[in-house]
Amino acid sequence: MREKNTKQEFLLLRELLNESLLRDLIIFVIFYLFILAQSWKNIFLLLFPLITYTFSLFFRLINANKWRLSIFDNAITYNPLGLERKHANRLIFTTVLQLILLFWIGAESYYHPQLIQTYGVFFNIIFNFIYTFGFYWVLIDIWKYSKITIETKSNIEINSEILVNKLDLKNFKLIYLINLGTFVLLNILNIVIVTLTEINGFLGIMYILPGTGIESSLPLKISLSSLLIVVISPLVAILLFYLIYKNISSINPSELIEKLQLLPESKQNNIIETLKNINHKYYRDFSSE
Repeated sequence: MREKNTKQEFLLLRELLNESLLRDLIIFVIFYLFILAQSWKNIFLLLFPLITYTFSLFFRLINANKWRLSIFDNAITYNPLGLERKHANRLIFTTVLQLILLFWIGAESYYHPQLIQTYGVFFNIIFNFIYTFGFYWVLIDIWKYSKITIETKSNIEINSEILVNKLDLKNFKLIYLINLGTFVLLNILNIVIVTLTEINGFLGIMYILPGTGIESSLPLKISLSSLLIVVISPLVAILLFYLIYKNISSINPSELIEKLQLLPESKQNNIIETLKNINHKYYRDFSSE
């Protein structure tokens, strides 16, 4: 059986796609092309929605192909990263908001270039807030969904489940504090630097928009904090998701086998075989038992 699964590791492109994934891709590409059509000379700000969408695409791909993990038994709920569909929906929403803001500021630089300096403060605060909020949002309630469970039925047909693992309280508190602290600190830092930039101008970067120069208009001033935010937010999210995955995916094979003793032997074998198929680490752990 393992030999057969190994041959199926390489999937065709059409097997990776579904309606939700294609919808997100089409929306992102259309918006992005509209922005590129404005002839942006500096692409730094365009990296923000690209990074957010990449995260959304990652979770959408996992969700779209999660059914492959239940080849032997679909009673297992395997969510070491929480609900990938929910993550993808939240991130694509914040991506679209960022794209709308970029298209708006690009259009304003053509049609009302004299107002760009007035809009600068609000754009810097709102744009960075939306970007950081996307990564904060996906982790805000992840403790509710990050778990591995096995659904069972008793003789009287009452649904129940065996809890294999979930995010423990200690890790939840740590992740919550890091997530909230990063979001709040980055936005406070951004507001402070944007304010200082508006007052003194020495902490700002002159950013050329598509319409910069029309009617002698000046470039948009973006704060130095944007250089930190574009990197720190996704890096912290990756770190926290890694900690969550490591915590949730660690199971004790002996304890699990003991919990499964009340189930029929065929059901036990299907569950164990599915877990082996889900994670190569489980294959080694159960094989050593």
